[in-house]
Amino acid sequence: MKRRLILLALLIFVVAITFFAFRESPLPQADFIYVLGDSIRTLDPAKMSWSEDIRIALGIWEGLAAYDPCTVEPISAVAYIPPDISPDGLTYTFQIRPNARWSNGDPVTAQDFLYAWRRAIEPGTAEDYAFLITDNIAGAADYSAWRNQAVRVLTLLRDLAQGKIIEPEDQTFLDSLNLIPASDTAPDYPAIAQQFRAQHLAEQDARFAQVAVQALDDQHLRVTLVRPTSYFLDLVAFSTFLPIHRSIELLRETNDPTVTDLTLWVFDPQWVKPDYHRNNYPGLITNGPFTLADWQFKRYMLFQRNPYYWDRANVPSNRILARIIPQANTAFLAYEQGEVHWLNDVTRLDFAPRLIEQAQQGLRPDIHITPAFATYFYNFNCQPTLPDGSTNPFADPNVRLAFNLAIDKQAIVTQVLRRGNLPAYNFIPPNSIPNYYCPPGPSYNPQRARELLAQAGYPNGQNLPTVEILYNTGFGHETTAQAVAEMWRQQLNVSVALQGKEVKTFAADLQNHQFMICRASWFGDYGDPTTFLDKMISTNGNNDCAFNYPPYDQLMAQAAATIDPQQRLDILAQAETIITQQQLPIIPLYYYVNIAAFRPNVQGLYSNSRDMHPFKYLTTQP
Repeated sequence: MKRRLILLALLIFVVAITFFAFRESPLPQADFIYVLGDSIRTLDPAKMSWSEDIRIALGIWEGLAAYDPCTVEPISAVAYIPPDISPDGLTYTFQIRPNARWSNGDPVTAQDFLYAWRRAIEPGTAEDYAFLITDNIAGAADYSAWRNQAVRVLTLLRDLAQGKIIEPEDQTFLDSLNLIPASDTAPDYPAIAQQFRAQHLAEQDARFAQVAVQALDDQHLRVTLVRPTSYFLDLVAFSTFLPIHRSIELLRETNDPTVTDLTLWVFDPQWVKPDYHRNNYPGLITNGPFTLADWQFKRYMLFQRNPYYWDRANVPSNRILARIIPQANTAFLAYEQGEVHWLNDVTRLDFAPRLIEQAQQGLRPDIHITPAFATYFYNFNCQPTLPDGSTNPFADPNVRLAFNLAIDKQAIVTQVLRRGNLPAYNFIPPNSIPNYYCPPGPSYNPQRARELLAQAGYPNGQNLPTVEILYNTGFGHETTAQAVAEMWRQQLNVSVALQGKEVKTFAADLQNHQFMICRASWFGDYGDPTTFLDKMISTNGNNDCAFNYPPYDQLMAQAAATIDPQQRLDILAQAETIITQQQLPIIPLYYYVNIAAFRPNVQGLYSNSRDMHPFKYLTTQP
């Protein structure tokens, strides 16, 4: 009996220890708490393109300019705004504040921007938004092309050294460079690659020096543009243009032959973590109003006021906590119980329509509804073949138009969404950019849709494969996809299948064009039509449709070379017409509204169409 009691006591002790060991620790205290719907994708400014990631980046880093919390206009930040601008509008000289500091106390210098901007366009690091630098800064496109050509050469030489067969066009490309000597013996591809690589690396810094961004001294940065760009100050406030502390060089991959042989710039992705110390790395060093103090996977991110920030006296919150709560209803419950101060997006709630109705009746003044500079749409895969190698019916613009005409967009916003959205017939939200107008695209016309489908060889939907709609789960996209699928079934007599995937898998499929039709959205990053229209240029990293239409690219190039502001906008409107009326690589479905929840005690948070809410100003009052 005594032994049993001892064993029972031990069991209770073990259970108690296990319980306390695995119980989650309490959440940190903070002056301002908001909900981060899901874990972020990346904190690397050169690689990010999702709005949640960008919001955090702009809270812990700061660029030459920043965004006004009310108007979202560019204002002074690390540099004084406005800078000195040459009479021809091409050259900007920024003066960096002498008291601008990194979170370890190091001064922020012009060289830090030079390094970061170069890194953002280097092969291995460059991602979707690299074009903001290469398209606008003189010499950047040439440098990027030269670097990417070298990577292509080295990749082909590596493949040949491994006995692989390369494509004829690749062989022609190599032959044009005269790298491989004519000989009866097999070429020594590793030796050829080594010589090419050594010469390329020896030229690299000199080549980058031809890019028209120059550190005149520690506190002056001079930038020369390809053309006058009225929104350039808006760009330098964006995440792609943020500075980077050179300590990340400690985590640059130099021992991986896959990286070094191709001269890629690749960094250990853990560099964005505050407690990562491989190779004596000091942890993430940033220069914004906050630092990333703690990051608990799938729980929270904690931001601490940067003691070295130049304007720290005007940062009201000592701590900001971003709670990761993927379930919308759970997040709203936390808000209602006073555990969080701000829900950036309540549209995913099952009862969102009721909340919006109450807000419109004045019963919920904490629900804030604002038209957004953003469009929800469907991408067509425009490539000749589908991922399985079969012929792609959506390579035909008439088929794409037919599927567009068969969607009752008004019914979607009024009967499905019920959140105050407007149906979309343009890519760019109308009246969102001064002096810009593009005629709307086609409206609901199922009879015309059936006629076009028959003309394309698919009468009454015959011969069409099952149409697959790809979307990411957890954000209400399935409801819209179900409605669209049913309209296509009824109006076009086609078979439709829905494919819901977790967000990271979805993002990978999107980037690799592994879909037939997929849901998409775009939020404008600056106040110009190109923030939307650049996405559809054939070489753009955000061109998820794989849309390649030379007349469109030509119009975009023509607009880029046009100095007269109104004439330029008119050319851009012609380009948008190609997207929404002629080629239709996308189906605009509706325009977003920003619907947020926050109470009057929240300070420094202002509703705006671009959903920009700088951390610097956020706090709560008792």
